Amino acid sequence: MKIERMGIRKQVLYLVLSCSIITLLVAGGIAIYGMTNIKSNAVDIGIEIGTTAAENSSKALKEVSIASLQGLVHERSKQVNYIFNDFVWDVNMLSTEMTTILQNPQNYSPRYVSPPNIEDSGKIVPQIQFRADVDPASLQYEVGLTANLQDFQMRLNYGDTSIGSTYVASESGFNITVDSISETRVDANNNPLPNDYRPRPWYQKVMREKKLIFTDVFVDSQGRGLAIACAAPYYNANGEIAGVVGEGRTLENVSQIVNKTKIGETGFGFILNQNGQILFSPKTEGTLSVDYNNNLNDDPSLFDSTNIEIANTAKKMATGETNLSLVDIDGTSYYLAYTPLENTNWSFGVVIEESEVTMSAKTNKHLIEESTNQFVDVLDNSIKMMILAMLAVFVIMIVLVPFAGRSLADKFTKPIQLLTDGVREIASGNLDKKLDIQTGNEIEHLALCFNAMTDELKTYMNNLTKITAEKERIATELDVAKNIQTSMLPNIFPPFPDKKEFNIFATMNAAKEVGGDFYDFYLLDENHLVVTIADVSGKGIPAALFMMISKTILKNFSMTMSNPNDFAAVMSLSNNQLCQNNDAMMFVTVFMGMLDIKTGEFTFVNGGHNPPLVYHKATDSYEYLKVAKNFVLGGMEDIDFKQQSIKLNKGDSIFLYTDGVTEALNPNDELYGEERLINCLNRSDKNLPIEELLAFVRTDVNTHVDGAEQSDDITMLVLKINEI
Repeated sequence: MKIERMGIRKQVLYLVLSCSIITLLVAGGIAIYGMTNIKSNAVDIGIEIGTTAAENSSKALKEVSIASLQGLVHERSKQVNYIFNDFVWDVNMLSTEMTTILQNPQNYSPRYVSPPNIEDSGKIVPQIQFRADVDPASLQYEVGLTANLQDFQMRLNYGDTSIGSTYVASESGFNITVDSISETRVDANNNPLPNDYRPRPWYQKVMREKKLIFTDVFVDSQGRGLAIACAAPYYNANGEIAGVVGEGRTLENVSQIVNKTKIGETGFGFILNQNGQILFSPKTEGTLSVDYNNNLNDDPSLFDSTNIEIANTAKKMATGETNLSLVDIDGTSYYLAYTPLENTNWSFGVVIEESEVTMSAKTNKHLIEESTNQFVDVLDNSIKMMILAMLAVFVIMIVLVPFAGRSLADKFTKPIQLLTDGVREIASGNLDKKLDIQTGNEIEHLALCFNAMTDELKTYMNNLTKITAEKERIATELDVAKNIQTSMLPNIFPPFPDKKEFNIFATMNAAKEVGGDFYDFYLLDENHLVVTIADVSGKGIPAALFMMISKTILKNFSMTMSNPNDFAAVMSLSNNQLCQNNDAMMFVTVFMGMLDIKTGEFTFVNGGHNPPLVYHKATDSYEYLKVAKNFVLGGMEDIDFKQQSIKLNKGDSIFLYTDGVTEALNPNDELYGEERLINCLNRSDKNLPIEELLAFVRTDVNTHVDGAEQSDDITMLVLKINEI
């Protein structure tokens, strides 16, 4: 039947139905296309956001773990370096003292040294032995002079329990040893055994190289674990080598540092020598293990490992490199951070399993990827449900009027468009955007999922912001602490305008935000000026707090002093005060001097600090002040300190400094050193104002370090006697 022959009612219905069907077909096609496009865009955006967040957060977590590993290996290597620096200092002082005795015999009286006696077993005593081919009577005078060193040897042995023995071996054919094993130096009848030390490796190496040397590590004969010896030559009045001085120490304190080196669940430390052998390690099995029961020279070398990765890394460690490597150890992948140790050809290494470093990063990445996949699944299911709903609506709308179909189509497409717009705005970075879609169906659920995802991302970013703010707060507080510490040091120069007899100037530059160095000066009365310079062990806030306590205690006891002869007592009382409740086992090296302004007499006490330099106007040169080797403050109670004095004439001056000057390192790990310091001062213009003199020294130090990071606090002070 033709449409024009239908009734009007049927034509209207036909037209309405035709328009409705066409409209529904067009609207349905557009809606399906739009939803497909929304799905594609939303999935891409969700995956991109999740992937970026996972990669960035995982990378940050991994970098933090690696930085902690590198920081630990550098901190532990500094602790070991301090032990060997003290070792070198002892042997150098033995060499210097013995050379001084032989080159200035008129200043010393002959002393007596007993031969070994079995009754002295277990006691720290000096004892003399002769080679079998010499006549002891012919060496009586040289033995008497050499015996002047025994007091210095005794102080070293008593001051450090890790010292096994100290010795001086003369080319003439005798040696004086201070230790507690007299029973090994006599025969069954308690007669002294002859001792020919010339074949000993330490003696031959010193005579061959003519400088301070370290021996290879050996197993201590008294069963105290690993030990090592350090030896150096000494010279007679003709500048010829007269013999060798040395010191043997156990390495228990080094072993303790290694055993206490732990990071995470799998991290541990070890020390490798120049031959690629493991000297110290908490492991008893595997590649990085050590067996103290075997001959150390027979231990396997990592250089010969079949694991090429391990062998190459060990060679780099032995050549003094500092680096971070990823190596396979006994079938497990480890991160290995290593750095060289001063004075020895050893290297300190710390390892941690790669899986532990990356575990938190992988877990974090997995969580983000899982959340992203859930979002994609929810989105995909929602789109499918929406398509089915559209088909159902299409069937229903066939029997509805076109206007109802249009209205219903609009009702479905509007929330989808809102969802699309909202997703695009969120993808552009607006995480505060909330999708307010209330349809009661899967579209609303999808919008809720988007809102939940943005909340989680926002919370994560807020946490990062809080962490950043906390770091900024700590930095601000450290800056305030630095200002407080700086304000505690005298900083007005000249400090005593009415005192024309002398002038004084000082500077302090901390290696970190706050430092452990300090200086001080003050008048006890009209005629006595006290100057102090000190260096606290460690760095950072703990050292700064201990520095403030030390400065206050030293000044308080000085102000109560009634007699210049009590100056050593000030150090003793201060030491006892600092030892109390010192659970952190911190200590401080101190040099204190008191100037009698009228006479120029300079009384001083040195507590384990670097020796100052004195400028004599008469000779127009600087020289190191000879100071007694007193112990540091805070390390042990009831220690007596030796008081000394010199005469400062008009035009003379004294230069005080901390080890941050002499131990400043350049990029090649070379120390600035005491020789460079005295050469710098001697080539300076002696008429420079003292402020410019300190600037001249600092410039010379900066030239040496050549841009390397400052590793220790640098503090200097100059006291000059004016020519009035």
